[in-house]
Amino acid sequence: MHDAEADIYRKNFLAVVDELRAALGYALRDCDPEPGEELAMEMMYGNFDFSVVHSHNFRPDKVLLECDFGEVPEGRRGAILEKLLQMNTVLAELDGSVFCLSQDSSRLIYTLPMRLSTMDGHQLLSKMTEIVWHGRRWLETRFLNDKNEERGQLLNPVHLA
Repeated sequence: MHDAEADIYRKNFLAVVDELRAALGYALRDCDPEPGEELAMEMMYGNFDFSVVHSHNFRPDKVLLECDFGEVPEGRRGAILEKLLQMNTVLAELDGSVFCLSQDSSRLIYTLPMRLSTMDGHQLLSKMTEIVWHGRRWLETRFLNDKNEERGQLLNPVHLA
C-alpha cells in the first residue's frame, strides 16, 4: 500500500475518533497528532479500558479495538483458559476477534480488528457497548457455568458464556 493511501486511512481513523468523542460529549481534538507509525485512542467506557489502535505501516485499512476485561483468577485459570481457547476458535472465524492474555498473563484482553472503510464513530461506539456487555458477563461468570460442563459442549458465540 502506498503512503498516500495509508495517509487517507489515517485521516479516516482521526475522523472516527472525532465522531466517537462527539457522540460521548468529549471535547474535540484541537490539533493533529504527531506523525508516526501508530496512533492509539485510549479511554474508559462502561468501566472498561479500551484502546483503538491504527498502524500507518501495518494494515492501515484496519484498526485494532482492544478491551481489558480484568484479572484472570488463579484458582480457575485452567478451566478459564480452556474455555477461552474454545471461544477463540469460534470467534476468530466469526469476526476475527480473539481473547488474549496480558504480557504477564494476569489480565484478559479482548481484541477485534475492524475495517476503517465501513466504520464511523457511532458504529465504533455500538461495538464498544456490545463489548462492555461481554465484559460484564466475564466479571459475573468468568465465562464458566457454576455447574460442571461436559467436554466438547458447543459454544454459542453470541452469549460467550
